[in-house]
Amino acid sequence: PPSPQRAIGCLLGGAVGDALGAPVEFLSLAAIRARFGPEGIRDFVPAYGVLGAITDDTQMTLFTAEGLLQALRRGRERGLWHPPTMVYHAYLRWLETQGATPPYPYQEARNGHLLTIRTLHASRAPGNTCLAALRSGTMGTPEAPLNDSKGCGGVMRAAPAGLIGVADPFALGCDVAAITHGHPSGYLAAGVLAALVAALAAGTTLREALHSARGALIGWPQHAECLAAVDAAVHLARVAPATAE
Repeated sequence: PPSPQRAIGCLLGGAVGDALGAPVEFLSLAAIRARFGPEGIRDFVPAYGVLGAITDDTQMTLFTAEGLLQALRRGRERGLWHPPTMVYHAYLRWLETQGATPPYPYQEARNGHLLTIRTLHASRAPGNTCLAALRSGTMGTPEAPLNDSKGCGGVMRAAPAGLIGVADPFALGCDVAAITHGHPSGYLAAGVLAALVAALAAGTTLREALHSARGALIGWPQHAECLAAVDAAVHLARVAPATAE
């Protein structure tokens, strides 16, 4: 696994970006520029009545991390573990923070520290796909998808899958996202992010990390759409100056 400093830096950086974007999440580009100028939002402004408020993205990222840490502990104590299941249980606890009654498979699945943190019980515009999938009582997988959703709700929470030190962070990222998002582009994007995070946290360059993640992606079925998006992003990053368009 990466150093604690790099893991904390990854999670904190994600939370900062989330808090920066929270006030403009549902605004058009024109509305953002009208309010904040041509360069867009540059610093924290209040959202949900709070300065620097996180959204469901950071909430679910933290619950992802908690589930993975619980899986690690179970593996050490009992010799068997299944990280996606532990993350699924953590997501059910997140669902409880949103005021729902989760379909816990057994009482032990409710055990988790984050559930006791009252500030995480704030409702911050959670995605309908995540809510519906978790209320269904069935855990989605890449092999048995729950739906055909390819929204961003899978990738936005997947960074911890790259921080836990597993042999295949790409597959773990896919498994974590597929709990709620069943379209290949919905979970493969999470695999790419997890692989990128794992490589960068290990000290590789961004170019090397992209090469590694791209190589993992093309080994999965139905990767063409996600690959095209990744390649387009890499191409656009080389073109200056960067613009919102």
